[in-house]
Amino acid sequence: MILKLALLLAVATMLYLITPIETTLLAQETVDVHGQLVNGTEGAELPDDLSVLMLITSGDGMLTGTGQAESDAQGRFVFEDVQVEPGGSYTVSVDHLGIFYGTSFGADGISDDVLLTVFETTGDASIIAVERQVMVIAAVDKGDQLVSAIEFVQINNPTDRTLVPDLTDLDQISFLRFALPPNPSGLTVNSDLPAGDIVSIGTGFAFTSPVAPGPHSIDFSYSFPFEDETLSFWQSLVQGAGAFQVWVPEVIEGVEVRGLASIDQVNVQGTSYQAYEGRDFPPGQGLQLEITGLPLPGAWARFTDAVKGGRFWQVAIPSALAATLAALLLWGLIRSYGSAPEAGVASTASRVLSPAERAAVVRSVAALDQRFQEGDLPVLEYRAQRTELMTSVLDPGYDEVEAPLVEKPE
Repeated sequence: MILKLALLLAVATMLYLITPIETTLLAQETVDVHGQLVNGTEGAELPDDLSVLMLITSGDGMLTGTGQAESDAQGRFVFEDVQVEPGGSYTVSVDHLGIFYGTSFGADGISDDVLLTVFETTGDASIIAVERQVMVIAAVDKGDQLVSAIEFVQINNPTDRTLVPDLTDLDQISFLRFALPPNPSGLTVNSDLPAGDIVSIGTGFAFTSPVAPGPHSIDFSYSFPFEDETLSFWQSLVQGAGAFQVWVPEVIEGVEVRGLASIDQVNVQGTSYQAYEGRDFPPGQGLQLEITGLPLPGAWARFTDAVKGGRFWQVAIPSALAATLAALLLWGLIRSYGSAPEAGVASTASRVLSPAERAAVVRSVAALDQRFQEGDLPVLEYRAQRTELMTSVLDPGYDEVEAPLVEKPE
């Protein structure tokens, strides 16, 4: 009996010690989050019963909770029993006319009233002002003759309406447009705007993200080729620009920009840039931009690059073969006329190819060499066919009436 009582007392003691700890671990602090919707467009009313959403994320970025609340006639809403996530963040958003408006805050601001402002829309892109646009020459590849650039654009919507792009409206330009240098590649676009499509148009691209009232930033990177030391092109500024600049890092020696005024150097994170600037460009205008001092590869590098291209083999080889075969034919004729036949051996009359036959041989040898250079023919087969073709020119006793043509298999 005494042993049994001792065991019961031990179990009770353990339960007493454990229960408060478990209760503390399971307890979760919650609060009610209150908010207010307002319409920022002058004279516009706020619709009733807008659905407001909440996302809760932990400090490591994991989604830990969601919520939904309906607004009343005055735009008020409340999320009840919202868990407090120390170190986490809260995002509250609402969809109005197909555009999401939202705000984010941390756990320390969860007790404050949330204010969400929505706006009516417009399709007139002329309301957008480009305050500053900077093109940075990031790198120049001498070997590939390629310039890499990144542009930073600061825009502002000073009105009380959100620009909503409409690519189907041909009577009104309703989207942002940016020009690029000739033959660009590798375009990448980033911004603080809602996600949108990137559409290639003319000499640049269109950006179809909505633009809410207020300042925003856009950046886009790309590459473009150059063939000479100077590249000249028209830099269109469709939305205009309060200031347009081009920066060239000092480490890229010799490269200069014409068409803009040189201004004081710019230093960003320890890197110095030579800066060029133009101001007060009206919408639809631009400037003739020249980038000079671009480095070119040496003569031998340019030759080897040209040799790698198919155009070289199509033009250079037939031309060279024509000259070579002409010399070989002349040598063959001189040899045949200058050599007397041995006694008892019948002489064989030399057969001279006609111009048409000689041209056919030239084309065949060129096609054969082209296939060999491209790796389409094994070495032994290439040598055998080339020997047969050359024999048709050099061997006076060759019986073929026409030189065999080599067809590339499909």
